[in-house]
Amino acid sequence: MIKLNKYIITDFDHTLTEKDSTSSWGVLETLNTLNKEAKNKLKDNKNYYLPLENNLNINENKRKKLMKEWADNNLKILNHSNITKKDIKKASYKKNAMKLRKGVKELLKYTYINNVPVIIVSAGIKEIIENFLKANNCLYENIYIVSNKIKYKNNIFIGFKNKTIYSSDKHKIKYSHIIKKSLKGKGVLLGDNISDTQVNPNNKQNILKIGFLNNYTENKELFKNAFDIVYEDKVSFKEIINIIKKL
Repeated sequence: MIKLNKYIITDFDHTLTEKDSTSSWGVLETLNTLNKEAKNKLKDNKNYYLPLENNLNINENKRKKLMKEWADNNLKILNHSNITKKDIKKASYKKNAMKLRKGVKELLKYTYINNVPVIIVSAGIKEIIENFLKANNCLYENIYIVSNKIKYKNNIFIGFKNKTIYSSDKHKIKYSHIIKKSLKGKGVLLGDNISDTQVNPNNKQNILKIGFLNNYTENKELFKNAFDIVYEDKVSFKEIINIIKKL
């Protein structure tokens, strides 16, 4: 196996998945076992908080507080919904549970063949991301997922094992020794939010930052200041593979 002195550190929802894809949190909202009241509350939260997440004119500290509020409110709803481990696996172990961007499977296969570590840092839900990638035959040994890990009691969802990872505070994450060892050489960072640039890899000065604007054109100038390359809408990850090859 070829070994390249490179790595990728990436967000998951709406970065490796399409801008209009269901998120890993959103997969829980599709569960048939959720009652109508819970689904409506989760939908109301999304309609209220999502525009705030993408409004970069809001004071950064206030926006961080709002993102924590969103996640915590959703958790309160889900924690009282008697969601089982079986429910979650059934909903997430599907090829179409979410929608990968074009070329992502090829990218992940390329990184596996060439032994390029891929560190997925997500404020989503680890087991759902894992199940979805397994269903699509692209959860390889070189992929590390740092995300919210589900806690069960008698196979019922009761929250997260770890301290909740919010979209706004990824800079606080403490990586394992294995992941720290992987963050060597030239890196490529991928994200759809300016806060994704704060994931704190070892070599900040030796990393190419690629942002996905997802049609939030009002954020274009801020994205250009935060990322080295900005894609405004659809992009094939075959372009990302070519960028990695040229590093």
